[in-house]
Amino acid sequence: MRLNLSSQIVLNKVPVEYYKPKTTVEYSEISRMEKIHTDIFASSQEGAKHIADCIEKEILAAQQEGKFYVMALGAGSSLYSVYDELVRRYNE
Repeated sequence: MRLNLSSQIVLNKVPVEYYKPKTTVEYSEISRMEKIHTDIFASSQEGAKHIADCIEKEILAAQQEGKFYVMALGAGSSLYSVYDELVRRYNE
């Protein structure tokens, strides 16, 4: 029996299947009690890219319809990575 396992215990690594299910059935199992659709990402950068993708898609759809896109911006440091990603995409 191996007793020195303390160096192999990692508490900050959650298996991907716990927050990113592969099928709709798996998703319904982990989200059946939720009232609001929630996506969980492994890092804040992945989440920021996903949010920027959604915003970019909405902006392009509005442009194709010849409409303006109005976005209400939140305040706080939690959104900085989203704003950074949007600015980076605009500059490219």
